[in-house]
Amino acid sequence: MIKYKLRCRCTSEFEGWFPSSKEFTRQKNKGMIQCPMCDSTAVDKAIMSPSVKKRRGKDKTVEYIGEQTILGQQAEVILRQLDKKIKKEFQNVGKNFAKEARKAIKGKRDEKFYGTASRDEAKKLLDDGIDLFHLPEIKDN
Repeated sequence: MIKYKLRCRCTSEFEGWFPSSKEFTRQKNKGMIQCPMCDSTAVDKAIMSPSVKKRRGKDKTVEYIGEQTILGQQAEVILRQLDKKIKKEFQNVGKNFAKEARKAIKGKRDEKFYGTASRDEAKKLLDDGIDLFHLPEIKDN
């Protein structure tokens, strides 16, 4: 996982986590990265402090960036726990996510569900002021 500080043309800054720099580029080129303040896809990497890595034993890397930095291995553990909790406690609505999200916003169902939305569906939901969170996929090693 790699974290970038991102900046929108509206001057908002926010963070984005990506599996790799190649994946960031792919998502940016497809207009999949949106500003949480104005929903614009005119988002680029902002200037960041450099990543300073220090080796500790075999495959133990400490990365120093910002105030809320943790070991990558620990972030992966937390993301796996979140994924497990979602799958256990939330209903999987599959490709009906957009439809169910609209119901939830209108108070016609609870908000404990997850699923998939196409890029266009996600954009429409965001355009309508419906906040979304995409949990990054964590692959088994």
